[in-house]
Amino acid sequence: MADAAAAPVPEGFTADPQQQAERAQREAQKQSILKQILTPAAHERLGRVKLVRREKAEAIEAKLVQMALGGQLQSQLTEDQLIHLLESQTQQAQPKVRIQRRNYIDDDDDDDNDDDLM
Repeated sequence: MADAAAAPVPEGFTADPQQQAERAQREAQKQSILKQILTPAAHERLGRVKLVRREKAEAIEAKLVQMALGGQLQSQLTEDQLIHLLESQTQQAQPKVRIQRRNYIDDDDDDDNDDDLM
């Protein structure tokens, strides 16, 4: 039993009830703000995104709450505006792959005549 007490606690779980209560209160405040700044259709879409891509949805939620608290939102965010925000974040998150081919000294690609192969 001593080993069970020393085992690490999984992320998101705490043994301290006070920390759990604070986390639940912060989550409730966040959900309250999101309900105020999102139309019902946008709130529903964000919930569906959260089912599939939890990290992405949580990042969008944090950004929306920050925008709301900063006074950057004048009206409720529609579903179309939320889609645009999700797409812009997706484009930013995707890394660009760049392939650079090396030229070798003995590379004879300039000679495309394949007649000598026959």
